[in-house]
Amino acid sequence: MSDKDIEMLIELAKVKLEEAEHMSKKEAILSLNKAGILTKKGKFVKAYSELEDANA
Repeated sequence: MSDKDIEMLIELAKVKLEEAEHMSKKEAILSLNKAGILTKKGKFVKAYSELEDANA
């Protein structure tokens, strides 16, 4: 991966972080659901269940 590729990824991450900071809770849950991390009800899927304990 070139330095230019890394810079492009860093910029993309900054944009996505900015978008995430302005999401509602519902939008955030839907985004994480699309990524396969949360269920539609906001619970961690089995593969990420260990994060439930860290969230408590």
